[in-house]
Amino acid sequence: MGFFDSTGIHSAIYAANKDHTSNRLLKEVVPGADSFSEKEGKPPVYKAYRTDEASEEKTLIGYAFVSADVPPEPSGFSGEIDSLVGMDLEGNIIGLRVIYYKESLRHTWGDFLEFPGVQEQYIGKRAADRFSVGRDIDGISKATISAKAMAKGIRQSVRAVTEAYIK
Repeated sequence: MGFFDSTGIHSAIYAANKDHTSNRLLKEVVPGADSFSEKEGKPPVYKAYRTDEASEEKTLIGYAFVSADVPPEPSGFSGEIDSLVGMDLEGNIIGLRVIYYKESLRHTWGDFLEFPGVQEQYIGKRAADRFSVGRDIDGISKATISAKAMAKGIRQSVRAVTEAYIK
């Protein structure tokens, strides 16, 4: 079972809620987490926990957050690019998945944000990094505007979460 997108075409994407996240995606961006809080705080985050099997005590191991929750949301060529970002308690990006975007170029030459390495290159980045396409982030041929918007959205959300939660 899926849902129908705005064009009426059946989609195989399963979103658990309006911000396009799911428990499966949260676990992908925060490896090792087995549970998450509800989205809370300013900026809003999902707190990621690992449960000790013996004591059943939960330990905070990181945060997951949606780039769109930190305005203003930069626009790619055809619209916003929402990413789900996982961060450890030291402020390192440990996971990233693009969870929503509409892009006219996808119809002509495929889903360029799924090209190998595009999302993975953000792993290990921190708030102090530049996130500059062509310098420390690889661009995507024929998708420069979208690559820059994605990098800017991730950068501003990482900086906001770091400032609010990483001590």
